[in-house]
Amino acid sequence: MAKSNKKFMILSAIGIIMVVDSHTWGTFNIFANFFPFNSFFMPMFVLISGYFNKVDTKTNMWKYTVRKFQTLLLPYIVVSILALIAEWLMLCIKTEAMQPFMLEYKAKAMLNIFTSGEITTIALPMWFAPMLFAVQIVYGFMKKLFANHWNSKIMVIPFIILNIAVVWYAKDHEVPDYLLLPLKVLFFLPFMEMGVLYREGLEEKIQKINPLLLLFSMLTINMIRVFFMPQEYDLAFDSMATLTGFTSPYAVTPMISAIVGMLFWLEVVDLIGKPFYNSKIVNAISENTFYIMSLHVVCFNILNCILFGINKVAGLPYFDVEAFQDSNWYRWEYVSQFKLVYFLAGTLGPVGLVMLYNKFIKKPVCGLFKKPAEQK
Repeated sequence: MAKSNKKFMILSAIGIIMVVDSHTWGTFNIFANFFPFNSFFMPMFVLISGYFNKVDTKTNMWKYTVRKFQTLLLPYIVVSILALIAEWLMLCIKTEAMQPFMLEYKAKAMLNIFTSGEITTIALPMWFAPMLFAVQIVYGFMKKLFANHWNSKIMVIPFIILNIAVVWYAKDHEVPDYLLLPLKVLFFLPFMEMGVLYREGLEEKIQKINPLLLLFSMLTINMIRVFFMPQEYDLAFDSMATLTGFTSPYAVTPMISAIVGMLFWLEVVDLIGKPFYNSKIVNAISENTFYIMSLHVVCFNILNCILFGINKVAGLPYFDVEAFQDSNWYRWEYVSQFKLVYFLAGTLGPVGLVMLYNKFIKKPVCGLFKKPAEQK
């Protein structure tokens, strides 16, 4: 089913395309020289979540929590287990030998749900799911508790202050595992509130501004930023999952960079998004952002296994077998344009896997449960 909010359908599709693009070392690098992907795309996903968040005094928080668990945390756990199995199977293929499964080690890795969120390198980007679940639950309970006195315009201020405090602490300290999830929640809370603010009035006000003027303003702000922080990872954490790799002396830069990048792309979608409103491909990508986030590295490795087989039979120039065997992040780049194949595998591969699951597993299983019910 196509999403009714076409603007945010396209925005979420753009966001996940950027994730895959960044992990193929910049197949398209869409405006990344101006707005590095890592500086805003994760906050943008949270902003999208905030935009659709409608928690108020009437919200049943038990049902709300169960729904979020079913749509975020449960799929995360299931896909993580499947990813661990897939990683082991592909390791056997890569090394052409049966490898030990190391069940105890993999079981301990599952505990990272409550810390970094990183279970295995073959599904590393999935760290985002438990964080988003925690942010939505914390925000939901806060808003439910204080709904009668909640003012988004006021609440966004302490949230921004907490965001800056998290960056200030993390850039100078090694964050203990037990603090990773709470600090990431504090870091992302303001973007939930910004999504609400955008829905409740900011969107209408921004639409009154000349779009080209707004885009030019965002580009100008970025140009000024480059004078002071030329390296893209000065703007954000190199690893948001572990709150490491932030090199800028200014703790406020992730917030500024996120706002500038999000505003830029919101305006781009407003300006040129309409031709894509009824695109089935864009809608399919948008509907499956979770699975693309979770499985694109898995699909990279499936492609690598195919290339490995071709290399054994015919030989591929510069295919590094040792690097392929050692890392789930290996990319064969005999020509730089081959990045496109990885990009397509990472974007459309998970969508294809979901379609196959729906057709050959979900639909038949649901049919088995429906038939007894119909007989009654």
